[in-house]
Amino acid sequence: MKTISQGKIFLSDQRGTIESERIKRHSTFNFESFYNPAKEPVGNLYALHDDTLAPGALINFYTREQGYVLILPITGNINYIDEQDNNIDIDVGKSLMAFLEKDSFITLKNTFEDTSINYVIVAVKVEEKQPNSLTLLDIDLSELNKMNLITPTNRAFKISIGRFKGRGENNYEILSSSALYCFVLAGAFEIDGRLLHDRDGIALSVTDLIEMEALSDNALLLTIELPKQSSYILF
Repeated sequence: MKTISQGKIFLSDQRGTIESERIKRHSTFNFESFYNPAKEPVGNLYALHDDTLAPGALINFYTREQGYVLILPITGNINYIDEQDNNIDIDVGKSLMAFLEKDSFITLKNTFEDTSINYVIVAVKVEEKQPNSLTLLDIDLSELNKMNLITPTNRAFKISIGRFKGRGENNYEILSSSALYCFVLAGAFEIDGRLLHDRDGIALSVTDLIEMEALSDNALLLTIELPKQSSYILF
């Protein structure tokens, strides 16, 4: 029987929440006015926001660290604008990854006038400066029960998305030098012996194989694999 790995669960209903007429944001980790000593970043993963943006509304996102920001639409398309005058529409089924310097800002806009949209922001710190770049990523969920890598293979981190049928299983292998953050986008999962529901997350380390099983049909899972930091402690 597999030994249960070390893990820390981040429950959906314990996230930091800000709400206004424009946006409802749930933050997994400490960000801006939200602080909880139990919600420190997981390694270089310093932000994971679950946003619902009102019809016709726009918001600014400021980068606290130098690194990559990934925008993933869940329902509805979103318009991305940055300080270099890039203006890109991100459709469902796509994701946009941008390298941004510290203290940069981007604007995200809901172009629908009568419908709210939901999207996820993932922000990963990197030490070395990279050329400012935008990469539009394809998301292929046609193969069930498989984590599909969506980020380029030459990055120090890996972001994957998988769609599962009920009782669909997957074994995710990671290096001993890596940690994995799993975030449930839809449905319910058992991940290495822990039950996770919609928008729950878990950070896992000290293991080389992570067992995943969906407990509902059309369950969606997002994973972020990160190199461990010498100063990084999960618990």
